[in-house]
Formats: sequence, C-alpha cells, structure tokens
Amino acid sequence: MIYRSTYNMIVEKIHEINDEIKQNTKDIKRAADFGDLKENAEYHAAKDNQAHLHNKRHRFEKHLDEEVVEPGDVKADRVSFGTQVTYTDGENPITVSMAGAAEYELELYENIVTTASPFAQRVLGKKVGDTLTLDLPDGIKTLTILDIQPLQ
Repeated sequence: MIYRSTYNMIVEKIHEINDEIKQNTKDIKRAADFGDLKENAEYHAAKDNQAHLHNKRHRFEKHLDEEVVEPGDVKADRVSFGTQVTYTDGENPITVSMAGAAEYELELYENIVTTASPFAQRVLGKKVGDTLTLDLPDGIKTLTILDIQPLQ
C-alpha cells in the first residue's frame, strides 16, 4: 500500500533521477572524449554514478504498482499502515508515523517508522490504552499507546 501523496512524490523523484541520468550520460561522453578509458578517473566515476542512478531509479519504480490508498481510507481504531501513533515510555510522549514497509519512504519523510521495522511489528494492531514491553539496548521499556490518528 502507498498513499497517493507518496506515489506522487515517487513519480517526481523518478523524473529528477531521469534528469540526473541525462546529465550523467553527457558526463560519460565528455569523460570518454579525454581518451584512454583504462586510466580515466572521470570516466570511471561517471560510470559508477550511472550504476548508482539506475539502481536508485529502480528502487523507486518498483513501488509504482502498489495499491494506492487515500488518507480517508485509513481507520485509526488500531495502529496500522497510514496512522500516526503517540505513545509514552512513562517519561515523554513520543509521536511517530507508520508507513508502508519500504525503505524508499525513509528517504522521503522524516520521523517515520516502516511497518517492516521490529518496533512496528510489535505495535501494529494495538489500540489506545494498550501497553507493550520492549527489550531495547538501553533497557526494558514499557510503552502505552496514548493516541492514534490517520496520517495527514
């Protein structure tokens, strides 16, 4: 699943990457014109960048076939994809957003937890008032769900 706004951001990101690929193609040609490709550092750097750009574009393109979800489709009675959850560890209220299970969203948004993360796997399905205990590097924490809202 993917929000329409995220889908649109991905399409825009792909356009940006395509522009970078066009420039990279020019960079490769210019570097190749220097001759002796075997010892041409600019050429090799441009070719490495080409591979990086194509991989990056592929990472985004593979998500264009996902089911598009509108914000109004998300129910906030439980922690799920497309919700923002506020919880407390007994000291501070903390708010995080739950997004789809894809690394690309980490590149697009701040303060987001993918549904594939270990934390999300433990909190998904919880309701307001539910508690859970996590064994974290800095000790065992008990979290209480304070609020669940659809992402805006």
